[in-house]
Formats: sequence, structure tokens, C-alpha cells
Amino acid sequence: MGRMGRGWRVAELRQRGGVLAAFVAACCEDEKRARAARRLGARLAGFAPADRTAAEEAVATLERWADDLADHPYCPVEPRPDEADRQTRDHYKDIQHERLTVAARDWRKGARLSLDVYLSQLSRARGLDPRVLEDAYYLYGRGTMALDLGDRATAVREAGRLRKLRDAYAW
Repeated sequence: MGRMGRGWRVAELRQRGGVLAAFVAACCEDEKRARAARRLGARLAGFAPADRTAAEEAVATLERWADDLADHPYCPVEPRPDEADRQTRDHYKDIQHERLTVAARDWRKGARLSLDVYLSQLSRARGLDPRVLEDAYYLYGRGTMALDLGDRATAVREAGRLRKLRDAYAW
């Protein structure tokens, strides 16, 4: 599993583990287990991509504890795939951001600004075919996701495609 794969997996685990830890800590009548869930949730929140195995073990423990409370009305359910991906993406952005140098953060801010400006210019263009605007939103989404995931080459490519679309229709 590559670096991004480990990071994404740990982000999934951190997100899911955080939900489970909060649930067990709040709803478990066994105070000892509730304290252990809080500690495990706090430890899990600090895991880095290199801690994937430990994170998987922590979440497995929290899942067992949550299963013991399956009849509770507030027992968390697995999120739908699209929602799980959105939540994981947010956590992954946090993990990525922690590891970035100042220069990399500055570059990302500049690239994000370019994407924002191009989309804004296209959005304000009069008489624009709705399909062109749909393409613009799609390219913007791909570009911002690439930035969030640390994929510089894709972010540059999508910003270039969005700029070409802007040049063709907004100017």
C-alpha cells in the first residue's frame, strides 16, 4: 500500500473511530469502558499514516464495544459510500496538511485561488451554455480534490483545463 493509500486508510479509520469512540463514551453504562473509549478515541485522532495497523486494531475494538450497544437508539450506522468518502476526504486533508512544508502550503493556496478565479469568471459569463458551466464545476471539483489529496500534477492539469475553458467562453 502506497503512502497515499495508507494515509487515506488512516483517515477512514480516524473518522470512523472518532464516531464510535464518542458513541461508546457517551452511551456506555460501564464507566471503565467509557473512559477507555475516550482514551482510545483521543489516541486514534493522533495516528499518522504509519500507524495504520494500530489504527485498525483500535477501530476493531471500538466496533466490538459499539456492537454491545447495538440496541441503543443512537447507535451510529455505517454512512453511505458518498458520505463516507466526503468524511474521509476531510480527515485526509487534515493528515496531509500536517505534513506539508510552508512552500507546499503556499503553492496549494495559489493553485486554489486560480481555480476559484477561473470558476468565478465562467460563472459570471453571460449566455453561457449550461453544459459548459457543468464542465467548469466538474473541472473545479477535480482540481480542488487533487489539491486536497496532494496530487500536484492533477491539480495543475485541471487548473489548466479550467483556464482553457474560461479563455474560450468567458473572455
